[in-house]
Amino acid sequence: MIRLHPNPDGEYACPYCQLRMQVKGWYIPGMRNLADLQCPQCRGEFYGDLSAGHGLYYPMLLDRSTGAVHDEYGVGWFANWLRESYANRCTLQIGFVVEEFRPLRRVVLLNCLDVLYGHCLLKLLNAQYYLDRYPDLDLVVLIPKILRWLVPDGVAAVWTVDLPLAQGIEWNEWLAARVKSLIGQVETCRLSVAVPHPAPEDYRIERFTRVNPFPIDQWVRRLDRPTVTFIWREDRVWHDAHPTGHRLRVMQWLRRGHQGEGHRLKEQTQKVVVLGETLRRAFPKINFAVAGLGHPGNLPSWIGDLRTLAMNEDVERAWCDRYAQSHVVLGVHGSNMLLPSAHAGAVIELVPDNRWGNLIQDMLLPVRDSRELLYRYRFLPLESSVAVIAEATISLLQDLPHALSNFRCDHETMRSDPLKTIRERREARKESSRVWKSGVGT
Repeated sequence: MIRLHPNPDGEYACPYCQLRMQVKGWYIPGMRNLADLQCPQCRGEFYGDLSAGHGLYYPMLLDRSTGAVHDEYGVGWFANWLRESYANRCTLQIGFVVEEFRPLRRVVLLNCLDVLYGHCLLKLLNAQYYLDRYPDLDLVVLIPKILRWLVPDGVAAVWTVDLPLAQGIEWNEWLAARVKSLIGQVETCRLSVAVPHPAPEDYRIERFTRVNPFPIDQWVRRLDRPTVTFIWREDRVWHDAHPTGHRLRVMQWLRRGHQGEGHRLKEQTQKVVVLGETLRRAFPKINFAVAGLGHPGNLPSWIGDLRTLAMNEDVERAWCDRYAQSHVVLGVHGSNMLLPSAHAGAVIELVPDNRWGNLIQDMLLPVRDSRELLYRYRFLPLESSVAVIAEATISLLQDLPHALSNFRCDHETMRSDPLKTIRERREARKESSRVWKSGVGT
């Protein structure tokens, strides 16, 4: 936490004079948490990112007179968001709902506004840290409307902003004045640092979604009907990124406009169907479905189609229920994988060439043995074939319980009851035998 009200914390040097600037106040016009600054020598006025969210890693300075952004870290996207939002600042009144569950005195403000869904969600996960470790403080969550349903119980207040994610970088001076007015009514206020990638031990996803993750100890029992879900998105798809030979010529022909931009979606659809068919041959009773943002249709009737373009709380809750029933979820890297990875038993993620540097950032990992994490979470190149993905999925379904039993090393239990592991293996083998005899797999 950093002090926000009545006077914020922060040390900033003037980009021109290199002298320490005076912190005059603070300003929150949206997703940016800013210090109001002035240089004692040149009298230049600036806004500087407070140490919260991505401002923890690469704080920017904005010259209020010119709109120029000083980015000493070379993080173009974060600098551009600040530059563009300031250049297009507005005073439009927007929907703002205040819910107070108890009187506010000593406030911690958690600003979850952002232009990216994943950024909003990851900031929100910081809430549990304050609820559990600072119960004497009043946690206030500033949240976009689309994520209001994920706010955990126990917060002192929720301030919901009716602003579409696409407008998440918006610099809104009406909003800044509204936040300033509300904070001005409390005794003190600190700003949550809102770490962009909270530690797994600091949150439990069921506190947010109210959905319990897949129970790993029931893996084999639930193989009566193996459940696999492909996470769909239409702006980053599973396609052959490096085609060769005849396949390359076909794709070049498609890209010349014969089938428009939809050819990659058609390719993804074909891959998903073939993947489902391959898994179905191995597991005739498989429950295979597709979930995510997209146009429903064009899938065989035996594949569950949970896609929609009408995103709302009911849809997201239903998706989370599906993820939590899934032995395995599969999908292309991105924020679309956050909630699936938090709820499913195992994950196979397809990684585009330009996303290897962002590996793990879209995963919400349970706190378990590191070996188990490496086994349950697989990362493969985007251009991986259907055969490779199917093999990895089948292997997880068949082998995960036996592999995890090899990682157990509770010395106290083994000392007091050294035969316990053998008994558990016997029971697991019996259960596996029952499942396979029932015709689930081949």
